Amino acid sequence: MAGDARTAADVTARGWHAGAPADAFCRRRGFVARPGQVVAEPSSDGRSVILNVGLGPARSATATAFRTAAAAAVRAVGPARSLRLDLALPDDSDVPAADRVRAVTEGAALALYRYDEFRSGKSARPLAEVTVATPSTAEHKAVAEALAVADGTCLARDLVNCPAGALTPGNFARRIASMADANGLTCTVYEDHALAELGLAGLEAVARGSREPARYVEVAYTPPDGSSAPTVGLVGKGITFDSGGLSLKPSDEMHAMKADMGGAAAVVGALAALPRLALPVPVRAYLPLAENMPGGAALRVGDVVTHLDGTTTEITHTDNEGRVVLADVLVRATRPGPHRADLVIDVATLTSAAAHALGTRTGSLFSPDSRLAATILEAADRAGESLWRLPLLAHERRHLHSAVADRVNCSHRHGDTVQAALFLQDFIAPETVWAHLDIAAPAFNNEAPYDETPHGGTGFAVRTLLETLRSLSGTNEPRGT
Repeated sequence: MAGDARTAADVTARGWHAGAPADAFCRRRGFVARPGQVVAEPSSDGRSVILNVGLGPARSATATAFRTAAAAAVRAVGPARSLRLDLALPDDSDVPAADRVRAVTEGAALALYRYDEFRSGKSARPLAEVTVATPSTAEHKAVAEALAVADGTCLARDLVNCPAGALTPGNFARRIASMADANGLTCTVYEDHALAELGLAGLEAVARGSREPARYVEVAYTPPDGSSAPTVGLVGKGITFDSGGLSLKPSDEMHAMKADMGGAAAVVGALAALPRLALPVPVRAYLPLAENMPGGAALRVGDVVTHLDGTTTEITHTDNEGRVVLADVLVRATRPGPHRADLVIDVATLTSAAAHALGTRTGSLFSPDSRLAATILEAADRAGESLWRLPLLAHERRHLHSAVADRVNCSHRHGDTVQAALFLQDFIAPETVWAHLDIAAPAFNNEAPYDETPHGGTGFAVRTLLETLRSLSGTNEPRGT
C-alpha cells in the first residue's frame, strides 16, 4: 500500500457526497451516495473500472465516513489486481487532509485483513496493490502512521483468531517476547518460581485447573528521545481459553472463548505500533496469561484467594475469573515501586452483561476520573471505535459482600458489568488515575463482516489505546472524527 497520487490502477474509487450530480449510469442504479454505498461503472476507455463510493451529505463526512468508504471499495473490487483510492483527495469535507488520508489508509488496510493460518489452501485474493491518492506529499506521513495502527490492529486480530490449543499461555508469552524484540521494546517473562515470587495469587489460582502453566509478561516502551511524561500502564486480560472452570460454560458459549485474551491482544497490538509512531510517552504493559480450565486442581467455588495487597476474595463463581486475575496485577501496577505506572488503563473481555444494554459492537468505559474518561471517549471517536461510559454505582457494592472474606467475585447477575468494575476499583491505589475498558462483546464479531471489521477477532481497542496515548503525550493536533 502506498501514498502516491500518480500510480494507475485497474480500479479507481472516487468519493461522492449525497446531492452531488452523479452521472446517469449511477443514477439508474440507485446511487444516492449513502455512506459506504458503492456502484461500479466502466471507465470511458473500457480498460478499467470506476467505483463510485458514497460519503453521505456534503460537509457531513467524518473520518469514520472516509474509513468506511475505503473499506467498502476494497470489498467491492472483485478480481481486480490493483486499486487506486481517490477518496482522500480535496473535497468539501471539513476533515483535514491528513486525517482523510489516515482514515482511508486504515479503512483499506483493515478491510484487506484475512486469517488463513490454519487453512490448507490460502485464500486467493488477486488484489496485489492499493494506492492511496494524497493531496500532496505532506500527507505521506499520515499513510505511514495509519499503516502502523492497522498492522497493530491486525496483529491483535491474529492473536484472537488463533486457536487456543496453539496460543497457550506459554506460546502467547513467546509471541509477545518476539514482538518486543523485533520492535526494540523491553520484555520480561515470568514463569515457574519467578512467577510465584511475584505473589499474583489470582493468576496462580485461576491457572491451577489447567496443565498449561500461567505466564506473566511485562513490556516497556521508552520514547526514542526520552521523556519526563508520566508513565502510562496498560493492563490486558490474557485468558487464552475460558471454559468457565468448575462453573462450566454451556457448550454453545465456548466456541468464542479463545477470544478471552482480547484485552491482552489489544495491548500487544498497541505496543507493536508504538515504536513506528514514536509517541513521546513512556508505556508499561502488564499481561497476565492463563487458561481457566476444570482440572482436578481447579479453583473451587467457596475457595478464598488472598491478594497481593492482603485483602481476600471468596470465589462464588469460577467463570468470573478475569477480575480475580486482574486484581493482583492492578495492585502491582499502581502501588509504589519500580513497576508502578502513574496512570493505568485496563482492557478486558470481562463481562457479557454490557451487551444487553450496548449491543455487540460497543465497549463500556468506567473511570472515576472525568478528564481521563473524556480523553478516552474522544480518542475512541477519532479512532472509529464505539465506547460508552457507564457509572461506578456505589450502591452496587452491596452485591460484593461476603460472609467469609473481604468480597466475593460474583453474587448477582444483574448489573454484573458495574459490579466487576467496582471489584477492580478496590485494587487501584487512591492516587492513581484509572480507567477500565470492558470489551467482551466487540472483541469478537460472530456476525458477517461490516465496514472495516472482519468476522472473528476485531482488534477492538488497539486504535482507541493509540489515540489515547497520542492525547496523553500532548501530540494530538486537531483530528477529524
